[in-house]
Amino acid sequence: MKIKIVVLLGILFFLICPKSLVANTNCTGITLNSSDGSFIHARTMEWGAFNIKPELLVFPRNYAFEGQLPIDKPGMKWEGKYGFIGINALGDTRVADGLNEKGLAVSVLYLPGYASYQAFDSTAVDSTISPSEFPLLLLSTCQSVKEVRVILNKVKVVGKPEKELGGIVAPFHYMVSDQTGESVIVEYTKEELHIYDNAVGVITNSPEYPWHLTNLKNYITLKTEEAHPVNVGELTLKPFGAGSGMLGLPGDYTPPSRFVRATVMRNSVIELEDGERAISEAFRILNNFDIPIGTMGVDHDPSVLGDTQYTTAADTKSMRYYYRTMNNHRIRVLDLKKIDFTSKELTRRLLDIELAQDYEFIEIETSK
Repeated sequence: MKIKIVVLLGILFFLICPKSLVANTNCTGITLNSSDGSFIHARTMEWGAFNIKPELLVFPRNYAFEGQLPIDKPGMKWEGKYGFIGINALGDTRVADGLNEKGLAVSVLYLPGYASYQAFDSTAVDSTISPSEFPLLLLSTCQSVKEVRVILNKVKVVGKPEKELGGIVAPFHYMVSDQTGESVIVEYTKEELHIYDNAVGVITNSPEYPWHLTNLKNYITLKTEEAHPVNVGELTLKPFGAGSGMLGLPGDYTPPSRFVRATVMRNSVIELEDGERAISEAFRILNNFDIPIGTMGVDHDPSVLGDTQYTTAADTKSMRYYYRTMNNHRIRVLDLKKIDFTSKELTRRLLDIELAQDYEFIEIETSK
């Protein structure tokens, strides 16, 4: 009961305080590819108001789903074709991130102030879902971005107040990638569906995706090469050290700054020979977006506090799903090829069985 009360207070704080809203929604996503054809879809999950207690869920093939509507009536019903894994929050069966057995990956990120879903049509109940069911529909029925484009033009995504969030409509947008390396950003703004090619391989939060692409023009002078010495009068000015070409790279945690920083890092990566190297590099890049507890200036109960709660990376070619958490930075991996998706039941597992870092102790034998 005490835990439920603390979580409820955290939710209420999140809803009431605009400062908290900004501080809690700083997710960052990137894609990477490698020479062997591997394609990586990766993201951080930030949520600072309370511990979302994420679980790994395994959805079997032919699982029955049912959409939710803003009225007291069920929405679209469907049976999933494909098995998939995903990560939930607070015991829910809806997921914020996942990978299916055909190599389709989906990530959910916040878009506060800009997300605006399609208008509810009472005659289209059988093809209507809520924003929270969006990843369930795609992961269970699509194996490519091409199929995603088709199905999204057949369904309506309608905002539904979420009791878990105190009655607000969750403002989401989505990054979707497939085994071929095609990746898109899906946004519902001004009550319309927009599907954008993921031109720079990056997603953060508000504003909407086209704004971020325009904002990149403010940073076209950034480069990986070092700055050249400059003569000022009789004085020659030289860089202090390495990295002078990146002078001016924004370092704060706002979505626009993170978008620029992630774009520069992701698109400056050297050629990667295989999926394992690309996975390693994805985590290395996303390490730069970890938010240390307390740096956002928001007061929370330390027993439920969390900022960068987990980071995931999906290799859509090898069908492996990697993750680490704020409690344990050891990277863990699930091989979807070894999961039995013929099971009839939904399977759950906590991301962290123990909330502690898994250290490896080594010994050094000294000479006598």
